[in-house]
Amino acid sequence: MLLMPDPLFRALESIDCRGHVVYLNPRGKLLDQALVRQLAAESPITLICGHYEGIDERVVHQFVDTEVSIGDYVMTGGEIAAAVLVDAISRELDETLGNNESRLEESFDRTGLLEYDQYTRPSEYRGMKVPEVLLSGDHKRIEEWRMRSRLINTFERRPELLGRCTLNDKSRQLLQEIEKEKENERGQ
Repeated sequence: MLLMPDPLFRALESIDCRGHVVYLNPRGKLLDQALVRQLAAESPITLICGHYEGIDERVVHQFVDTEVSIGDYVMTGGEIAAAVLVDAISRELDETLGNNESRLEESFDRTGLLEYDQYTRPSEYRGMKVPEVLLSGDHKRIEEWRMRSRLINTFERRPELLGRCTLNDKSRQLLQEIEKEKENERGQ
């Protein structure tokens, strides 16, 4: 099943201000936080979702500014991908989160690292304890712990991100220490 050009042409031509047109499909640019920020700066955005085989290529040539893929897999349609894109973009818009500072220390922030481990109350649950440093009130030590946690999470879960990360000298040194620790753990 392929969506025909005429209904899409007529639909897109009927929009007074369609702005930046995005077609969600597997051959598009892989969605990452940088692309989310770029699209968040566009206003308005019109999304096109294909279904099964997609849309007639003439629509792409005539209207589409950016093709976006949410991952290296195929789904039956672009509707869920559109929902993912809308949610990711909306987080980048002022006042969506209530506190614009909230998005500064998230996964894929200015450093490119994954987020640090997070804990709630109680401080001990079923024998598992929140790290002492987080209960200390020492903001400098807590900040250092968070960076270490971010580096460990990225190193263990998504090491391919480390090549693209923006780290200061202290963080690079800490990453080297973590790499040595993990290497020693594997050698034992």
